[in-house]
Parts: sequence; C-alpha cells; structure tokens
Amino acid sequence: MREALQWIADSSWTQFALAVIIFDIPRYTLSLLSLALLGLTRLLAQGQTPVRTSVSVIVPAFNGGSGLLRSVESLRQQTLPPLEIIVVDDGSTDDTRAIAEQARAAGLVDMVICHGTRCGRSAAINAAARFASGELLLTVDADTLFEPTAVARLASAFADPRVAGASCNIAISNETSSIWTRLQGIEYLMSISAGRTILDIVGAIACLSGACSMYRRDVFVRHGGLDVGPGEDLEFSLRLRRLGYLVRFVPDAWAETAGVVSGLGLLRQRARWDRDALRIRLITYGELRFFHRFERLPDTLQRLDFILFDLIPTLSLPFYLIYLMVLLGSDAFLFLAAIYFALVWISFFNLGLAFALFKRKPSFLNLGAALLFPIYQGVWLKCARLVSYSSEIIFASSKDDDFVPPRVRRALFAESEGAHR
Repeated sequence: MREALQWIADSSWTQFALAVIIFDIPRYTLSLLSLALLGLTRLLAQGQTPVRTSVSVIVPAFNGGSGLLRSVESLRQQTLPPLEIIVVDDGSTDDTRAIAEQARAAGLVDMVICHGTRCGRSAAINAAARFASGELLLTVDADTLFEPTAVARLASAFADPRVAGASCNIAISNETSSIWTRLQGIEYLMSISAGRTILDIVGAIACLSGACSMYRRDVFVRHGGLDVGPGEDLEFSLRLRRLGYLVRFVPDAWAETAGVVSGLGLLRQRARWDRDALRIRLITYGELRFFHRFERLPDTLQRLDFILFDLIPTLSLPFYLIYLMVLLGSDAFLFLAAIYFALVWISFFNLGLAFALFKRKPSFLNLGAALLFPIYQGVWLKCARLVSYSSEIIFASSKDDDFVPPRVRRALFAESEGAHR
C-alpha cells in the first residue's frame, strides 16, 4: 500500500485532477465541509418559520398494500395534522384497495379513489388533486414513513410566497436488509442530505423527490399537474423553475422509504432514473448548454452541477481508463488501487462528518459498507449510468420505460409522433 500511496505522490497534477473528477473525490467532502463551516444547525434554525396552513396528502399506490397502513399512521401522528388523506389505488392486484378501505372505515383515510386499470403515478396524483381542498399538496409513496415534525417543517418552506415546491430529507427504512440497502443508506446521506442541502443554500435544487414532495395546490393545478410520461418528478421541478418559482429542500424534515434489496433491482431502478433524467434535461428542457441567455444564476448552477459532476465524468470514464492503460500500462492498476485507498479514507471521513451534522446514529455495519462505497459510487453506479446514458442517446430507451403503463406510453408517443408530422 505504501507503493500505491507513492504513486499518488509521484503522479502528475493532470493524472490526479482527472481521477478527482472521474471518481467524485471532492464532491460530497466539499459539501460537508461547507456545511460544517457555515454552521448547519444555525442554517436549519433560520429556515424554520412556522406557518398556519392546511395540507392535503395524496398517496398513489400500485400494489403498495404492505406499507400503506404504516405510512398513513405516521402521517396521522404529525405535529401539523393533515387536513385530509386521499389514497389512490392505481389498478393494484394485491390487497391495496382492501387496506385503504379499512383505513377509511377507521378514520385514518378520508377518501379512496380506485382506478380499474393502472394509469400511472402521475395520473393518480393529478386525479386526487382535483378533489383536494388543502392549501398545500403532499404527495408520498405508499411505503414512506415520516418523523412527527416532518410535515410541519416541510410546510414552513412555504412561508416564502415564491416557493411552489419542497421536498424532505430521506433515509432508507430497510437499511439492514442487504449490503445494497446499506450502500443506498450511505448514498442517500451523501447525495440527498449533504448534496441537496448545499444546493438548496445556493437555490440550485433540480428535482423534488417522488417519495415525498409538497406543492402549492393552486400552482400545481394551474400549471397542469405532473406530466404523465416518465421522470415526472424531475420534469415538474424544472417546469416550476422555468416558470419563475422557487423549489426547496428541507434537510430537517425527515422521512424514510424502502430501498431496493437486490443489486439487479437497483440497476433497473437507476437505469430508469438516469435515462429519464437525460431525456428530460437534453430534449425537453435543452439544459446541456453551459449557459443560457437571460438565465438566473441558480438555474445555471443546477445545470452545471449535473453537467460537471454527473454527465461529463460518466461519459469520460471509459476514455479515462484507456488513457491510464496507455500512459501507465500495467502500473495503471496500482494507480487505481492508490486512488481506491484514498477514497476509502475520504469515505470514512465523509460518513463520520455526515452522521455528526445530520444527527443520525451510525453502526458498525455502516463502517463496513463504507469500505465498499467508493466502488459502489465510483464504479458500479457510474458504469450503470454510462450504459443508461448510452442507450438513451443511441436508442431513446426511455420510450420503453415500464414505469409508465403501456397503453399510456403508446398514447404519449403516438401523440408525439403525430405532432412532428
């Protein structure tokens, strides 16, 4: 290992700088150090402005019966109780409808809407929004669990009349289920808790999480609700930004959602997220240019965050590896081992600082997962993202996304093709 460290010391600044960019070495470390220097506790206290408002909760559920009751119960235990909870059974084939009706009979749910066939998450939320009466809409997945103050803290973001949407901090509820869920727990702590907190400070939040987001109901309805195509949470967030509204992230409003347990399932989930993100940013909103005329600085920052820390490192990965092999030959493996060793120590540092800043409880198994996190973040997910981006660029694979029901997808693309004729 001493030889590996000596490789880093002897490397040219170009080699090390490329490694820094490709493997995300500085990204979350800089975010966490910035939050520590700025004083995260002070920033959170400044952001808490109690508001008197009413909140309608919409829970779209497709085969979500297993987690629905716990989610609803956590909503009923909030310090800011919901005005109403509306559950939409979106053509489920399990016991979702029966559980929703039982919850309604018990007074936990106010309305149950049933779709005979699956219409998709967006259509379910849009349908329920027509019946909602609260000033704010909270959309949640059927497996999302909330800390008691989460809804009140989310609502406090709307004390600013310019804010049209806000999302909460998210942890993994089933973190102990597998090594994959433990790695997702660390990933969420870095990318969501640390990453989005610093982006919120500069007004550069790009995506309101589908697991838990809150909107002004009048703005949501006036601007057509969620798009029924894939990637609806990112698309609506960017639409709100383009319309001049602010979107916020509230780091002290905590919720938990179930992570994907298997590696293959995780790859499928991320492939869908990555393809949709590229399509929406590249085609729908044309965000891949470095600068747009008359664009606000926060909008430029949110685009550059995606381009510089996501798109460019991902697409550069194979060329970087070829460059190392040509430049260093067999010593390239020693150089990569040195980079991995440095990343492990950075991972431990990041994890400790994140647990301290966000007051989460670490475990011994978290430390074990931290050993694998550099490979998970810098290799596994990056290679998966490279395949997803390539398939989207070459084949427009998002048009076959099974997250959107086939009949809805066919109608969408038939309409799109007709508009281009």
